[in-house]
Amino acid sequence: MATDDTQMQNGKNDSFANLYPSEFVVLTTLRKDGRAVPTTVWFTHNDGKIYITTSTTTGKIKRVRNNGRVYLAPSDRVGNVSGERVEGQAHEVPQSEHERVRQLFLAKYPQFAAMTGAGGPRSGERTYIEVVPL
Repeated sequence: MATDDTQMQNGKNDSFANLYPSEFVVLTTLRKDGRAVPTTVWFTHNDGKIYITTSTTTGKIKRVRNNGRVYLAPSDRVGNVSGERVEGQAHEVPQSEHERVRQLFLAKYPQFAAMTGAGGPRSGERTYIEVVPL
């Protein structure tokens, strides 16, 4: 499951540690022309990596597929940033790992199952984004 909320991860400085206590982060992805697009999202973490979920057709996953450079900052649910922004490299999680990441979300957000299940407000085909620190 999720790691301890500490500055050290596997003997290394964990640059994402300031994000872990937050319920939300602002994920900033980049358009092809370089313009930044901030989006407030739920997230979880494991082994010094951040995970984000989204529908397979959203702009954020399209931008991550095109350019994996992202920025993350802790925030409230409406996107008011409450801490330092950190840079990361993002990629889409392979389908074979979706259930593992889904379980991380369920551990942090018990309501995730109802929201993303059949008929839920965020039902539909989902994917996951993994972010590693730069």
